[in-house]
Amino acid sequence: MRPQHGIGLVAALAVVLALASCAGFGGLANVVRPQVDLTDVKVLGTTLTEADLLFQFQVDNPNALALVLDGIGYRLRLNGQPLLDGRHDERTQIAANGRSLIELPVTVRYEDVYKVLRSFENRRNPDYALDADFRFDVPILGAVTVPVTKRGQIPLDRLRIGK
Repeated sequence: MRPQHGIGLVAALAVVLALASCAGFGGLANVVRPQVDLTDVKVLGTTLTEADLLFQFQVDNPNALALVLDGIGYRLRLNGQPLLDGRHDERTQIAANGRSLIELPVTVRYEDVYKVLRSFENRRNPDYALDADFRFDVPILGAVTVPVTKRGQIPLDRLRIGK
């Protein structure tokens, strides 16, 4: 085999491999952001100074490839006053074409709650705002952030204390 033919063969092989690899990555160009929804908030336990809460989110991954949830940044405000602000950096695999339940444990200090409750004066239904940023590690594309926002009012007349 002559050197020119060897170079031509290597070049042709490189082009074929490049086209094949592009076809394999073609599905990544169509990656759809996962859908994230807050589904529940539970009180896990209380002490004299704080309460442990568990926020539960459902993550729907419509993609044909699994994603990795890299972490969650979160902020909770009541009547515009900060109550919670933090990060949860646990990596979690999100199945391809599936749903996953993601749990975010947080601790609320009663001292902070008391400061916020003072802002409830003369308010029939205080406002709340939960903002969370879900960071996904997507192959080839890198980090993708999905913001989740839940806002509303707390109906104080419907809250039951002690029952």
